[in-house]
Amino acid sequence: MMVTIAAKALAAVVLVVDSFPIVSSFSAKLLITSNQFQCQPKRFTSSKFILSSQIWASNSENELSATEEPEIGTTWVGTSSGKPEDGKSLVDLDIGIDGKSYGIGALSKQMHDALTSVAKKRGSDIPDELKSVYLLYAMDASAKEVVKATLENSGFVMNLGDDPGMEDIGQWGSVDMITLLDSVSGEAAAGSDGRKIYSSWSDAITKGGWSPGQGYSFVVRNVPSRVKGVDLGALLKSMDPDGTLAQEAKEKGILMPYDDVESLADLASDCMQRVRAAPQGATDEKDAYIGDDDKGYNVISRSSMLLENRNLDGSENFKTLLHVMDSLANHGCLVVDLTDGDKSHDSAKKMSNMWRATESLFKNAKDEGVNLPSMHVADGVGSSHAVVGFQSVNDGDQQFLETRLRRLDGILLPEESHAAMGEGGAESMTEAFRIMAEVGKDVVRIATAASSFEAGAFQTVGSVVSDEGDDSPSIAGLTFEEASASGIWEEDEDGFERGASKRDISRSKILASEAADLLTKEIMDDGRPLLDSDVEHNEGSVSMSPHRMCKYSNCKKSKKKSNTREIFGAHTDTSFVTIVPAASVSGLEVFDEDSLQWYRPELRARKHSKQLDPAREKDELFPWHCRYLIVMPGELLQITSRNNIPASVHRVVASTDRPRMSAPVLLRARPGTTINVERYMGSLEKADGLLKSCHGMKMEDIHDALQASPTQP
Repeated sequence: MMVTIAAKALAAVVLVVDSFPIVSSFSAKLLITSNQFQCQPKRFTSSKFILSSQIWASNSENELSATEEPEIGTTWVGTSSGKPEDGKSLVDLDIGIDGKSYGIGALSKQMHDALTSVAKKRGSDIPDELKSVYLLYAMDASAKEVVKATLENSGFVMNLGDDPGMEDIGQWGSVDMITLLDSVSGEAAAGSDGRKIYSSWSDAITKGGWSPGQGYSFVVRNVPSRVKGVDLGALLKSMDPDGTLAQEAKEKGILMPYDDVESLADLASDCMQRVRAAPQGATDEKDAYIGDDDKGYNVISRSSMLLENRNLDGSENFKTLLHVMDSLANHGCLVVDLTDGDKSHDSAKKMSNMWRATESLFKNAKDEGVNLPSMHVADGVGSSHAVVGFQSVNDGDQQFLETRLRRLDGILLPEESHAAMGEGGAESMTEAFRIMAEVGKDVVRIATAASSFEAGAFQTVGSVVSDEGDDSPSIAGLTFEEASASGIWEEDEDGFERGASKRDISRSKILASEAADLLTKEIMDDGRPLLDSDVEHNEGSVSMSPHRMCKYSNCKKSKKKSNTREIFGAHTDTSFVTIVPAASVSGLEVFDEDSLQWYRPELRARKHSKQLDPAREKDELFPWHCRYLIVMPGELLQITSRNNIPASVHRVVASTDRPRMSAPVLLRARPGTTINVERYMGSLEKADGLLKSCHGMKMEDIHDALQASPTQP
């Protein structure tokens, strides 16, 4: 199986330079599989329960302690830098490979033959410099595949991040102690120069005379790895061979870990189960998890996500796309730097004004002369979930002001709150809403486009998809279904359309981005009226997307060591995205699907700010936290991303030291609009069950189905 897969992959993994195929690990990540976003070593498995294999497999007979001397020509896994720390899943490993047991010689020949066959079809002799490159690649790539299999058997996966350079020859680990094997016996044999051990692939080829098909054993050190999660679904299936457990769960409305999310009821159940599975306890700030060196935890620049900063052809920037998908799918949130690394301060200054208005509101809310209206359904929205007003609960430990924008003039409702916000406060809230809404729309565009492209929803053969004539995309004037029936558009067994050219694939990336952009403009409620659009809508005079001002206090003294407790319980949001401005007092916690623990993104932002401005010189312009927004995916994005991105499970914790203020925006759907899969996400046939079930539904009906009764903020 390994040989077949590798050979098939390599047949596609070539770039042409001067009419000759050049091996490209980066192109491998793009072309090997139709699932473009599962090329990341750390990826979203599905919105199911995953148990982390935190147990260090010390009982394996093939694992070495740090002090043992490895034996050449055997398969083993050891540690480069000790066992993973508690709560961490990353570790560098040393691996020994017995080439005979893996059949690595045959694998290398399959890979080399795949490369050379492509070159020979071009009718010219292969230059000598490329011949040596092919040999190096066949040896290195075969070794890497074998190492991946060994790690898998030991409870680990290779963790190369999304840097394509890490896939290059020699970059994924330090190869050492290469031993060539006799072609007949499979035992260690001397190379052509009489040596038995080589320190590099190049030496084994040029000095030892290695050729494709000859086996070899080796040791590779410092391979970046992470603990592999255990799929609870597979475990439960093995415990439930006759399906009795699954049937009982179905009758009770419980989604099993191996079940697909096929309907809105499934989505609601999936979110609830993930909420209930999240840990209950809370830790103080000094012990909170702030992520590791994985790319998905990195802060992204605001400008990199702008529509005008896509590729010149109109497709999404691949580096930005991977960053967004990794952060949202694996870690539950994306941290955005509004200053672009200290290059632009305008948005940060406006966020600073918003924070002043928020502080003024809660300070003045105590005054007897301030009359803030209680929470009530907003006029002009048409939904029982769309409320405005003030609420105080738990003896004032939690205070909320729910605000919304009036579409025509951008006035913040309720207007009675303006005086408490101070001079210019209401206007600064509106400005901040606009900034956060635009960031949220860009994130949704990128994530939806990525998922549509990954599904092949806009990929056609010999033509392009267009929106001309009606609301449904077409192929050469036919619908997707008609084109498929007529044979114009066919799929192979891997999901790719037969005969799809590079132009077809490139065009599908552009169309996926254009359609996703249309979704953000027509469906997402940014508080502005929908103009110049022929789609049916009845949006009302008030925005469905609230801007919520919050104050969380923890006045309860605890006998425990920790002064921090959960103040607003774990939940998911019925939104496309929820955008939370980073606060000076951390407290937002997101359940990290990858590390399986609560993650505090505001502490990640604080670390980034110290790197940008260690002397705090910009504090005169704006407080450090005004640079950052935390973007969390909601249930509606789980739908449009085809379940690639789960709705973020998050909560608020607070310490007894200081109260925490927050001012999130929940970007919801424009009332009266309809989710049209073909208009916004391509072929209906390529949609997953959940997306198909939502096709043709009014967005307010989807919202109501996910949020059965009005909830408090």
